[in-house]
Amino acid sequence: MTEPPAPAIPGLSFIRKLGAGGYADVYLYEQALPARRVAVKVLRDSDLSRGVAQRFRSEANAMAQLEHPHIVPVYATGSTADGRPYLVMMYYPRASLAERVKAERLTVPEALRIGIQLASAVETAHRAGLLHRDIKPANVLTSQYGTPGLTDFGIAAEVSEADDLDTGVSVPWSPPEVLYVTAPATARSDVYSLAATVWHLLVGRSPFEQPGRDNSHYALMKRIRDQPVPDTGRPDVPASLERLLKAGMAKDPGLRPANAMDFARSLQVIEQELRLPRTEIVVAEEVAGPSGPGDGGDETRMQGPQLLAAQTPSGNTPPTEDLRTRRRTPQVQGVNAPEDATVHRPSTSLEHDLAESEQRTPRRGLVWLAVLVVVALAGAGIWVLAGGVRPEARPTPSPIHSEPPPDPGTADLPPGKPEITGVRDGSTVTFRWTYANPLASDTFYYLLKEGERPRSVKEPWLRLTGRGTGEVCIWVRVHRASGHDASRTFEKGCVA
Repeated sequence: MTEPPAPAIPGLSFIRKLGAGGYADVYLYEQALPARRVAVKVLRDSDLSRGVAQRFRSEANAMAQLEHPHIVPVYATGSTADGRPYLVMMYYPRASLAERVKAERLTVPEALRIGIQLASAVETAHRAGLLHRDIKPANVLTSQYGTPGLTDFGIAAEVSEADDLDTGVSVPWSPPEVLYVTAPATARSDVYSLAATVWHLLVGRSPFEQPGRDNSHYALMKRIRDQPVPDTGRPDVPASLERLLKAGMAKDPGLRPANAMDFARSLQVIEQELRLPRTEIVVAEEVAGPSGPGDGGDETRMQGPQLLAAQTPSGNTPPTEDLRTRRRTPQVQGVNAPEDATVHRPSTSLEHDLAESEQRTPRRGLVWLAVLVVVALAGAGIWVLAGGVRPEARPTPSPIHSEPPPDPGTADLPPGKPEITGVRDGSTVTFRWTYANPLASDTFYYLLKEGERPRSVKEPWLRLTGRGTGEVCIWVRVHRASGHDASRTFEKGCVA
């Protein structure tokens, strides 16, 4: 089939073709007002299936409602004269990450930084109720300032609609539950693709691709399902990052970091381990009511971007005021200072009293000074007569031990086994659990009966309703984002 020419779009002047995807082409145009270069994604054929056209509309809607520094913004949408839909997007002039890693391996600091920035974008999409479902290096563009921009939300879906079978995912970076349709896509599915993308940035190929071997989609799917996640093979990649990437690509979704935020925070911990500058996590702020049992609701409202610091136990802890603030007298210096500049210095009551005292008794201070001198001289004489002249005491040098910085994946003690308590209120049962060495990023897996598929919660409590009057039990296990768990077994707690 002959490739269609670049469409004529009012207000845009065609420059050149940028690339092509599975069902769309991307062109570079010059926009007249406001004057700027833009990338335009156009469906290749106007006679498309309903599913492809719907995906294109979903992409436009998804990207339009997500405003984030690391998500490619959409400026406008429309249809060409021959009926082909198009998107007008911000132009990213540099190569995508897929093109870049073909020529060079990214450094560990750069891979960590990009991983945190992409996780911020994915977390923002998740909080807006959207799964990306096709995170990979080719879908990460690079701006003229070197910052990444996540694009191609063509198969993005509402979280509640993510169990459709026609996903069209990219096999090398997709989790086994999506490839084999054993479970619907979730936030943990995007976490898998994030981890696979970071692994790709470090190695230059997808995790289960084997140079010189069969790398067809069928072969890759089988390896993704059956083989353990391989090491990167790079000596400069710390063991903590290897563990995190393996946890992020765990076969069981329940063993992965619970969300993109946990994945980003774990990457920040590794930055701290390597003494690197901290990359900020930028997400849309959540404003919610009380989160404990018996609260008045769990609505969440989206607000503007928020910077989250690394290793903060909770996002709502206000900074404490330094009570040792010193008062300093401002000074006016330089020839440009105004002649009538006035410097105010707050005086204390003690200074005021001393000033009045000096005015009332100008000679009293001299008398007291003389008395103090006499007493000091007398004391010095007694000390000398008693043999008080001794050699100067010198500190004994102690050996200095230089040790490497601790590995954050092992420096923290593993979580202890949860101790579960339960309270019944009619047909409602609330379970709570405590354990040793908790971290803010810990998540919890629970079973309501033995042998079922584990589910997860982010808080150390669970409320069950409609439980009748019989015994109710729960099995709980603590999961650490770094993968450094104390045990893989579940602890049991019951309420009569």
